[in-house]
Amino acid sequence: MKYRPPAGQRDGGSKTPEANQPGREGRTRMKIRNIFGNRYRGAMGKDFVASSWKGHDYVKVYTPPRNPRSPLQTEHRTTFSQGSKAWGPLTRRQQAFYNAIVAGTSERMSGQNLWVSRYIDAVKNGRTPETPMEVSWRTEDGNPVGDGWLIVRKGSWPLFTESLRDARVEVALTRSDAPYAFVLRRGTQEDVVLTMKDILETDSLGVLESTLLGIKLVVNVEAPKPKTALRSS
Repeated sequence: MKYRPPAGQRDGGSKTPEANQPGREGRTRMKIRNIFGNRYRGAMGKDFVASSWKGHDYVKVYTPPRNPRSPLQTEHRTTFSQGSKAWGPLTRRQQAFYNAIVAGTSERMSGQNLWVSRYIDAVKNGRTPETPMEVSWRTEDGNPVGDGWLIVRKGSWPLFTESLRDARVEVALTRSDAPYAFVLRRGTQEDVVLTMKDILETDSLGVLESTLLGIKLVVNVEAPKPKTALRSS
C-alpha cells in the first residue's frame, strides 16, 4: 500500500479539512490508495475507519463516541426507557387518546412521544404518571342507534367520534386535559349534553341523554371477574 499525503500537505501547505475542524484534533486522516486501485470505506478492524471527504479518500484513527454516564444522565435514560416500555401495555383507547391530543395541536410528534414526555416529567417531579381513565356507555334499552354518535371534544377538536350502531361506546380521558364536551349526534343534529371540568365527577358521567335526539346512554358497569382460588402445593 502506497501512502500519498493530501494535496495541501505535499508542499507544507494547510492541513487537511479534518484537522482544521474544531474539536477534532485527536483524529488523524490519511489519503490512501491501494496498489490495486481498491477503495475502502467503513471500519477497518478496531483501530481505523476508511471514508471519503470531497473526493479524497482517507483513513482515520477510530475514536469511540462519547457516552456520558453521569448519575443524572443515567437516571434520565432509565426513565425514558421505562416510559417507552409503559406505552405498550396501554389499551387501544388509551393510546388513541394521546394520538388524538397530538393531532389537535401544531406539535410534530406522535402520541407515544407525548406519553413518554409526560411520563418523564411526572417521574422527575415525584408524581405518578397519569394513565387515561376508560369509561364506556351503552344505550339504555340495549338497542343500537344506527345514525347515532357520541363525540367527545377538547375545545373544538374531536378526541373521539364513536358510532352507536353497536349500542355501546368507549373512550379514555385524562383529568389533566379537561375540560371536555360530550355531544350526542343523530343524523346532522347535535346536542351538547355535558361539559365536564373534572372526569372524577363520575356522577355526571353516569347518564348522557338528549331528549331532542331521543338518545340516552348509561354508564356501562361490568361485573367484576371472579378471583381464581389459589391452589395449595
